[in-house]
Amino acid sequence: MADSEPTKSIRVRILGREYALRVREDDEAHTRRIASSVNARMKQFKDNHPDQAELTTAVMTALTLAEELYLQREEHEDGTTALNKELARLSERLEDAAPVPDDDPDAEA
Repeated sequence: MADSEPTKSIRVRILGREYALRVREDDEAHTRRIASSVNARMKQFKDNHPDQAELTTAVMTALTLAEELYLQREEHEDGTTALNKELARLSERLEDAAPVPDDDPDAEA
């Protein structure tokens, strides 16, 4: 966060505890949505495993979210790799179909 960007302090509630956060003014709604999502995921874990400590709930939720992020990134990278291969293949086909003229004026036609 750059020093020149206006920030504000907000409070979010996760598993019944309030956390003070400093965010850019433009990011407040986004941060609140993220906090709400984290709260819902932690509550779901806690409901399914009521005997677990809050720290365990937090760590297990963090691991689940990290795994989802990792899988999303892998899918994105796989898609990007496949797209780049297809673009290279199509580029080769275009070059074969319409060769670029040689800029050498002494070249024979």
